[in-house]
Amino acid sequence: MKEHLKEYIENSKTSEVRGLRILLEYFYATEIFSKITSQQKKIISVFGSARTKPDSEDYIMAEKLGSLLYKDGFAVVTGASRGIMQAANAGVANAIAQELVKQKKAKNVDEARHSKLYQGRLENHSVGLSISLPKETDTNPFLGVNATFHYFMVRKFFFGALSSGFIACEGGWGTRDELFEILTLVQTGKAPLMPVVYLSKDYDHLERDLKHTIVKKYISEEDLYLLKLVKTPEQAAKCIRDFYKNIESIKYEKDESVRVTTKKPVSAKIRSKAEHVLGEDRNLGFSLEWSGHDLVLTNYSPSSYGYLKRCVDVLNQ
Repeated sequence: MKEHLKEYIENSKTSEVRGLRILLEYFYATEIFSKITSQQKKIISVFGSARTKPDSEDYIMAEKLGSLLYKDGFAVVTGASRGIMQAANAGVANAIAQELVKQKKAKNVDEARHSKLYQGRLENHSVGLSISLPKETDTNPFLGVNATFHYFMVRKFFFGALSSGFIACEGGWGTRDELFEILTLVQTGKAPLMPVVYLSKDYDHLERDLKHTIVKKYISEEDLYLLKLVKTPEQAAKCIRDFYKNIESIKYEKDESVRVTTKKPVSAKIRSKAEHVLGEDRNLGFSLEWSGHDLVLTNYSPSSYGYLKRCVDVLNQ
């Protein structure tokens, strides 16, 4: 049935079958990523310019970042192209090969890269979401699993659906589009709270822009807690690690409810601090309940999810 549908789409005008093509891409990608999603592994998006050269400082930082994220137990998803994307996937691949040598399951890195163990770990930790573009036809060689999309909207949906955190490196319009889209989704509650990081040796340009939007009152000061600006891959990896230090999951449920599940129960002192932070949003009326490992907020519609981010920081103390 899918093959017949694919043939029908290819022989029709794009405007007539756009909805069907979007639907087909969705099911196609869902099947491809079913294995990694079934493992409930936390996947971190790393994105940045495809034009970054392998000998540049930004490339080297992104490669280091991919390695650090793998060693911290996270999988990495990128846009599957060259530049920053290749660097992050390469960092994962390098860390896997070195790990196999260290575990004495391979004599050297080259032998490790040709082993089934390497390929299996790569499939579980290095993910690509490529886009069909005339000037960017190649995917990078460090992907364990990849899906190619025609529509940016479907591709971005899967970035959001797969990821438990986002790290943006230096890049152009596409990078900024992805960064500000996830910030918008988190800011408006359309995506659950997650760590969002900007990695750059010189992040002053973004910092100035954020300050400008606050002066203009386009965002609130609490919204700044939704984004962390860092200068090194070690700091970026630490932001992700710290967010999930004691946080197992954050889920938005019906009736404007938020369920924050911790790995370990928190003390009465930490609970009191968390409640104090949430209570700083004076215009907010909600009910709060602690139940085992869960903090449940009912009718939670904050003026800024920055308050919830600060609460998470407290729960991770």
